[in-house]
Amino acid sequence: MVKLQASLRKEFLLLLRDLPGLAILFIMPVLLILVVTLAQENALRMQGASTPILVVDPAPSVFSTRLSRNLDSSGIFRTVHLLKGVPLTMQTANRELAAGNFTFGVVVHSPDSAITILIDPTLQPSYRESITNTLTFIIKGTQSRYAIEELLTCNAGPMKPVIGAMISKTLKNLPPVNEFFPAKDRSGIKPDPIQNNVPGFILFAMFFIVIPLSGSIISEKNEGGYQRLRTLPVSVLMILSGKILLYLLVCMLQFLLMLLVGCQVFPVFFDLPGLQIGHAWLALSLATLTASLAAIGFGTLVGALSSTHNQAALFGSVMVVLLGIVSGTFFPIHIMPPFIQQISICSPMRWGIDNYLEIFIREGTILHIIPRCILLISFFGFAITTSIAIFANKP
Repeated sequence: MVKLQASLRKEFLLLLRDLPGLAILFIMPVLLILVVTLAQENALRMQGASTPILVVDPAPSVFSTRLSRNLDSSGIFRTVHLLKGVPLTMQTANRELAAGNFTFGVVVHSPDSAITILIDPTLQPSYRESITNTLTFIIKGTQSRYAIEELLTCNAGPMKPVIGAMISKTLKNLPPVNEFFPAKDRSGIKPDPIQNNVPGFILFAMFFIVIPLSGSIISEKNEGGYQRLRTLPVSVLMILSGKILLYLLVCMLQFLLMLLVGCQVFPVFFDLPGLQIGHAWLALSLATLTASLAAIGFGTLVGALSSTHNQAALFGSVMVVLLGIVSGTFFPIHIMPPFIQQISICSPMRWGIDNYLEIFIREGTILHIIPRCILLISFFGFAITTSIAIFANKP
């Protein structure tokens, strides 16, 4: 116990003197989650806001009036018919879009001829296709309804008012379309950027201990500290145990800090919904412990394999970023190519993130996370065993 206390004290002093390392461990993850989450929330709000659409309608008709009304009532678009009090023309609309003042326009030639959608050429393809598909859907729906009503009312004769009233009543009484998020135990938690981002950045922060942890190991190897310790009756496992316990405490503090950001900082300072962590405290504790051990194992292995600080810092930071990308920290897994999704299955960071998502969003219990916890502990055991073997073969 005295040896372990001495090893732990030594590691604590080394970490306390490494201010850049402390900044990486605690400040960088907070800044990243704030920037990424606020950017995503802003993008969602922009999507929810009405997109102004220039409408060129040189010969207003029943169809063009109905199309404008449908665009406005969609909640996605806001039609613009006048600029400075002057009706829009094709030339004016083209000039406005070419100048970047608007992004989309619709030219209604007549009900029975083609309709032209004007598009800003500088838009990103994904956004352009999304808006264009929505516009096309609304236009085709309006054309279909207009054609059916014309067909019915033209052949209705004296029954035309009755048929028109029946059509309007039927359309008004269509059943609503609702959203539902399937979850275990009838969970009331709804997924949002905060619920999805916090788990990813918890693991991202934990795995970034690779830089100070590997740096501590390399310093001992290169500066003779490890050789001096081996002259004492101290095993390699005892030397590593001090590092494991200290960085386990660091990972727990990182976890609490990220929870504080999700539960308090976002709702209080940015008026965003707070993180809902559910009630599975035992499962949450186990998920955090196993993820922390996996991160410590990764840092220890990098330190054992590297010869210099530059090697460890470069390789470790690049690997953490790559693991974060393929594991869903920055982008959702489902939008990635299939081969990257397959690669991510082998990532310990992905196992930890999935455990938190299981608890935070699906309200899973300890039984639901046990398989991934076993994988995380196995990775830790493999990393520590390999590191000890490397140390044992060093002179």
